[in-house]
Amino acid sequence: MAIEQVMQTRLPIEDLQFLKSHTLFTPPGIFIETARYPILNAGVLASPYPLETLSIYDHPESWRGLGRDAILAMRRHLYSIVIPVNAREMQPKQIIDSLQTIALSVNPVALGVEVEGLPPRHLYSSEGQLPAGPVVKARSLEILSKPEISRVAQKITDKDIPAAEGIWKLFEYDYSLEQITRILAVGLLGMKKNRRMMTIRSAYRIVIDTYINEVIMNLIDQSQIEDFEIYIGKCCNDSFTILASPGESRVDYIRLEKYGPHISRGVSIDDPKLSRDDSRAGNFANFARYSAFRHLLKKQANAHLIIFHHTAISENQIITPWIARAGTHDALSKDPIVIQDLNGAIEILDSILPLGLKTWVHDTPLINRVKKHLVLV
Repeated sequence: MAIEQVMQTRLPIEDLQFLKSHTLFTPPGIFIETARYPILNAGVLASPYPLETLSIYDHPESWRGLGRDAILAMRRHLYSIVIPVNAREMQPKQIIDSLQTIALSVNPVALGVEVEGLPPRHLYSSEGQLPAGPVVKARSLEILSKPEISRVAQKITDKDIPAAEGIWKLFEYDYSLEQITRILAVGLLGMKKNRRMMTIRSAYRIVIDTYINEVIMNLIDQSQIEDFEIYIGKCCNDSFTILASPGESRVDYIRLEKYGPHISRGVSIDDPKLSRDDSRAGNFANFARYSAFRHLLKKQANAHLIIFHHTAISENQIITPWIARAGTHDALSKDPIVIQDLNGAIEILDSILPLGLKTWVHDTPLINRVKKHLVLV
């Protein structure tokens, strides 16, 4: 189906008389979700107001110390303004070019958009991503202000190099996870003949996986930690307990939800030979692993980490990707409890973890993975 047909299907010609022009402001933020491939709903996160703090609304690394309600209030301000695009053919060109310019911008950008109207603000949650305001389909999108384009990012994206190489170069220049994800999602990284747009969710996964693989390669000649370490942290009243053990760098994640009498558990094991994973826990684990491998790179040491994430607040579910990432960072930024043997570490874990260690690890290979390494060495 041609892109013109898709746009006409979603926005009939007879409805054009109801379109209104609005000036909106993006932090910058990009929103891309699947429609029916190769068609994607692609656009921007944008507010009707030129807020002084708008630049942090899609910059989670600036959210540390903020509570859930403050984060949701920010996200509620951001409408998801979308236009159908053909990801394979990278058309319509004017829309693609505008989104790529916005993704490279390091400051908020003013936009002119034609939409039927802006609905009342409420939170729209796309699975595995941070929520934002309602999705609004637009007829056109035009940049009104002059974006401040990052010269470093522009130089890297101009190179005809593999996406993984470009992603790591951006990390080396201290670009944030969100900035790199936006740049990849709009088709600005990779060998030029292969560049395509993709959903934000897919871009996050590729960027995080690339980062982890590069960190593992950077640590290949580094030693392993010698003792057992237990880290404790919190985010939005979710608790995080992390066991660091001697071993190769890998990160397992287990999440226990207890809402009233109901208890559920999700497990993601960092081992392709073990299929014990579910997509929901796997998505949360991806963000937790990003923080964990940042810690290992900074520490310049190899370790096997097990992240125990406990939540008893159902309202936190809507921002769990952020909580998993921020809670892991909070725990690993604290001084650990250091124990010399596994039995002592297990005893302490059992006393710290809500409902006891057995509730968390029964019928999983988590603790045995630690024991197996100790036997091998």
